[in-house]
Amino acid sequence: MAPRRTFNASERNKARGFAPAHTPTASLAGTPDSPLRSAGRSLRSAALHLLSRRDYTTHELRSKLIDRGYDEAAIGPLLDDLTAARFLDDRRVAAAHVRTATGIKGRGRLRVARDLSARGVAREIISDLMSGIEGTDEAAAIRKILARRKWPARPSLDDRRRMFQHLLRRGFPAGAIRRALGGDLDE
Repeated sequence: MAPRRTFNASERNKARGFAPAHTPTASLAGTPDSPLRSAGRSLRSAALHLLSRRDYTTHELRSKLIDRGYDEAAIGPLLDDLTAARFLDDRRVAAAHVRTATGIKGRGRLRVARDLSARGVAREIISDLMSGIEGTDEAAAIRKILARRKWPARPSLDDRRRMFQHLLRRGFPAGAIRRALGGDLDE
């Protein structure tokens, strides 16, 4: 007796006559040069896919799309369309970043402004949002950090210098840090 031949699912369906010769759904996907998958449509869908995950600034989204190999000339008009449709809003992204960085992460206004600048937010938006941060908010944030770090009542000079550097890296102004730590660090 001859060995039995095994079929995979597609061969079995062809042998039984179930598989059509031409599948209409395959033609809908199209080839890369198909009119159904034009370059503008795939660029728009890639941008919307990125924006569905998180908010990006215009600069960040442009960089992401360029890194993925899309044409720079087509990106500009798309970003204008997304901005007009309010899918892309630098002010909204910056305000959310300021809320998170100051309220949750406990960062100072200098660090937040530096972060926003690195994300490509316009200077006017940064200065407008930074004017909303009060000096009392920063003093409260410094006190919160000191309490979390279990700051001693009488710290040594080295401890004060280390904490001063730590708070500077977090973006607090030197004057606010000096007031919170209690005077001169040159004792």
